Amino acid sequence: MIRPRFTGIFFTALALVAQEPGATDFQSLRQAASAAQAGGALAADATPRAASAPRSPQTPEAARQAQTEQDRIQAEIKAAKAREKGPKRFAEDLFATRQASSTGTEGGIADDYVLGIGDQVQLSAFGSANFEVPGTVDGRGELVIPKVGSIKVAGMSLAKARASVQAKVGQQFSRTTVDLAVVKLREVRVFVLGEVYRPGGYLVPSLSSLVNVLSLAGGPTASGSYRQIRVMRGGKAVHQVDLYPLRAEGLGNMNFGLQSGDTIFVPLAFNQVTLEGAFTRVVAATGDLQPRKVKTRLDKEIANLKEQIAAEEFRLGPKGSVNRMHAEALLGEREGLDEFDPAKEQDQEKIKASMVRDRELEQEQEALKASAASASLPMGPVAATATGFQEPTLAERALIEERLVQLRKRLERISVQARGDQRTPKVTEQEALADNVSMENNGLPGWLVRWNSDGKAPSMQFEMLPGETVEQALRFAGGLALQAFDDSLVLRRVGKGGVLDATDVPLAGAGRTELRRGDVLSALTSRELREKLVTVSGWARVPGSFSRTEGLRVGELLRRESQVLPDTYLHRGEIVRTLADERTTYLAFDLAKALAGDPEHNVLLQDRDQIELYRISDLRLPQTVQVLGPVSRPGTFPFHEGMRASDLLFQTGVLLNQADRLVAELAHTREGKPSEVRKLDLTKLLSSETSSPVQLADEAINPLLRPQDQINVYAKPDYRPHRSVTLRGQVVRPGVYVLDSNRTSLREILNRAGGLTSEAMPQGSIFLRPLTTTTNVDSFSLEAQRSNTKAPALGSVNNILDRLNETKRQPTTGNLLKTPILHGLGTGSLDRLVVNVPAILAGDTRLDVDLQDGDEIIVPRRTETAYVIGETASPFMAYHVASGFKVRDMLKVAGGLTRNADDSNIRLLKADGRILDRSVLGEYVEPGDAVLVPQRVRRDTTWQENIQAITPLALILNAIK
Repeated sequence: MIRPRFTGIFFTALALVAQEPGATDFQSLRQAASAAQAGGALAADATPRAASAPRSPQTPEAARQAQTEQDRIQAEIKAAKAREKGPKRFAEDLFATRQASSTGTEGGIADDYVLGIGDQVQLSAFGSANFEVPGTVDGRGELVIPKVGSIKVAGMSLAKARASVQAKVGQQFSRTTVDLAVVKLREVRVFVLGEVYRPGGYLVPSLSSLVNVLSLAGGPTASGSYRQIRVMRGGKAVHQVDLYPLRAEGLGNMNFGLQSGDTIFVPLAFNQVTLEGAFTRVVAATGDLQPRKVKTRLDKEIANLKEQIAAEEFRLGPKGSVNRMHAEALLGEREGLDEFDPAKEQDQEKIKASMVRDRELEQEQEALKASAASASLPMGPVAATATGFQEPTLAERALIEERLVQLRKRLERISVQARGDQRTPKVTEQEALADNVSMENNGLPGWLVRWNSDGKAPSMQFEMLPGETVEQALRFAGGLALQAFDDSLVLRRVGKGGVLDATDVPLAGAGRTELRRGDVLSALTSRELREKLVTVSGWARVPGSFSRTEGLRVGELLRRESQVLPDTYLHRGEIVRTLADERTTYLAFDLAKALAGDPEHNVLLQDRDQIELYRISDLRLPQTVQVLGPVSRPGTFPFHEGMRASDLLFQTGVLLNQADRLVAELAHTREGKPSEVRKLDLTKLLSSETSSPVQLADEAINPLLRPQDQINVYAKPDYRPHRSVTLRGQVVRPGVYVLDSNRTSLREILNRAGGLTSEAMPQGSIFLRPLTTTTNVDSFSLEAQRSNTKAPALGSVNNILDRLNETKRQPTTGNLLKTPILHGLGTGSLDRLVVNVPAILAGDTRLDVDLQDGDEIIVPRRTETAYVIGETASPFMAYHVASGFKVRDMLKVAGGLTRNADDSNIRLLKADGRILDRSVLGEYVEPGDAVLVPQRVRRDTTWQENIQAITPLALILNAIK
């Protein structure tokens, strides 16, 4: 047999996803669910092949190509649907996607399935003979079983075919049970024609439903019918399909058995009508059913503040909240403690959440850095962070942190309003129109808000059969929505002469009004008015809406519902009354007298009254106390009557290691006067693991606290757990060494490190000592001072080195090019001490140095090179030093001086850190030395800059390690 040629093999799923699943059976007559995974194959414009010819298994590459083709067809259909204008059509979502699947039968086939040519089966025998035989119903309708014979099974149900095979096998093998199962469905060629997106011929599994086959062709077009789809066989209509009962109620039989040569024809839709307004399925199709809140100016301000906070946090980089507490303290001193928000600081969970957020932000930015570095691609702000994030200086960080504190406080104030705050942000008419909202739309679903603001009602197109009425249209549309006016509908129809006529259709007579082509049926909405209801809000036991009976008064309602709490404010309550014309009036009453039945205050309630109750604490300012200093939980805490200094110290946790454990200070606030400061003996006020001063009531030792009091805990000066120095470079055991005495010399540490290696150059040793050992806060202030001063001794070494080499410019832009720092080291808050290491190692105690905490000693490897930096033809180069080389020789090999060089201020920086500045041209140059050539003093600079230009050598020490 010659297998006919075909152009492609494609598969589509039989499973149909409807809005109300479970009510429709798409598989064979009785057990459809068992074959739900059977697939349909698509081969548009393909030539039919012999049904009995087995399909060769697909290779991975062929499967990928088939999937690519499926995606292309789906994209074409989607683009064609997008070009169609007009309202959405009911039931079009049945064909939203095309799903591909195989013709396998993993889910099983029902026994009443009728076998045909091309079905692949599996025969299994158990008993005296055990074997499994795959088979295919051949072109004669027979199933060939080796050593048994052939059996005609085409046209039989699976159950009958199994019985026939059992009888045939039983003739050869006694006491043998046979099972026959379909493993692959045969394919039939059908044609989908008419008003569909991709008409043509398709190879589909024999169990494919009509909906599945239609989905292969994309479903009916905008002009195609969903209700009069016909199956043609031999030139006659043998079946008709109506998809509306299926889509609306899950009714209808889609399991018509297709045969090769059948044609599914989709005719033109003739009688199309439009339903607009408050119909259930029409508004559901908008996808905007949630209540919409009015966007006010307050909402905009909150969103704007959040954006500003996010921007400032991004500027801080991964260490977003390092100095947050210090910045808040500074801001508190400037604005006054009454500006602090106690709720924010007293909530420890929020502080922990902020710390977690900071860690997540740091991890995220590290990941961005790694990904950007690997990709080497600029990506806006992210790329700037990943490839070269410019860390803000400590002065800039102080300003950013202070601004963040202000923004956060403002956000807290406007986000969490005080109880009883009735202020309503104003929304102008222009703002309301710009946002398509109005106050009367507050709380309504989104589709109704758009209808009220834009005047465009949601709509959907329905196809009606001749003789169908408004009642059928309502059934298909799911009835009226909750907001609909449920008395009547409005029908608009174009009559004779093109005249548009509108009539009311009472719902009681919906079954008598027939719909015609082009009709528009509208369901209008009604304004919601709450009748027989009053609302209780504020500090009540159960806020909400309650029924109102005739003659009900406010005191009776509050007593009936037990609404008054022990801390409810009894001297005032409020009623906001909404009149029939939507105007509001305001009534205030004494709550205690209303409960007592005083007729003057026990107000008679009306429908839609809103009762507001208040809390006693609403009339009190927040009362807080504060602890600053090195404690585990510093911050602001709520004030309680009877709280003493020891109680507040216990709330702050434990003192940190750097804290002074002897003395603290308590600052009492005094109205209009300076604070009263009292010394505290911490040895008697702190709690330990074994005791706590809970009964210490001595006012002189453990004073009572007042609102807004502040306890300051102090730190030990220059506290560090260990005093240590660092040895680097050519020592036998480089590393960190802890100082074990108050006076430890450099020679002792070098001896502890095993001395120098054979490659060391001791005369070029670098001794670095920090300018200060202050805390982060002190260095914060020092750097801020340094960045805002013109003192030459505090200038940036980077700037000095730039001024030493301003001869090279970028060819295209003309910008000055920065030169690398000498020895490849950067700037920092370090000073270099000039030490004579060879003499110290030789035993000269006069030159030895007592080490301090943080010192760093670097012993470089022996070198034969020296450096030339500044205004030379080669402005930053390293040169091999020959014996007897002098400064003038180094300048010659560097190409000589430039016209901008200051030849009278040439300096020689020795490897040990000494600077020679007089008549240096004849000085000998040794390995590790550097010749520094500054530029001439510019006339347009300040005197401070001139000093920086002519005396850079004193400042270059900060850059050398």
